[in-house]
Amino acid sequence: MKNSTFWATFTTSSLLLAAGFLLPSQASNNRLQIAQQPNCKSPQTTVDMTLCSTQEFKAADTKLNQLYQQILPIINSKQKQRLTTAQRTWVKFRDQTCNYSAGHFEGGTLAPSVYISCKAKVTQQRVKDLEGYLEQANL
Repeated sequence: MKNSTFWATFTTSSLLLAAGFLLPSQASNNRLQIAQQPNCKSPQTTVDMTLCSTQEFKAADTKLNQLYQQILPIINSKQKQRLTTAQRTWVKFRDQTCNYSAGHFEGGTLAPSVYISCKAKVTQQRVKDLEGYLEQANL
């Protein structure tokens, strides 16, 4: 029993140590990102597709959070509670929908790209929903 615990600990420690040597430093990682600016108008590889979709998702998510923060102060407490519940439910919906979409490519190199692209598209749709909510709240 002690021997198996030793080997499990040794293996885990070895893997973590090896990972530390394999991971690039933060500075070199930044240089790598700068050097890899993909052409998002016509991405040629799955890596480029994933990078472009990630940028698209981050922009949509930022806009979504800005809208959400704009709506909260101008709606009553009951509507705040409803919106908070709806938003939490929507996040679960988004993630499960995109898990489903990427599941068609499970195990392949396209799966991460499909997943993040889905998150971008679903988030962009939610941005439109929140823009409508903000318009209604301002009436």
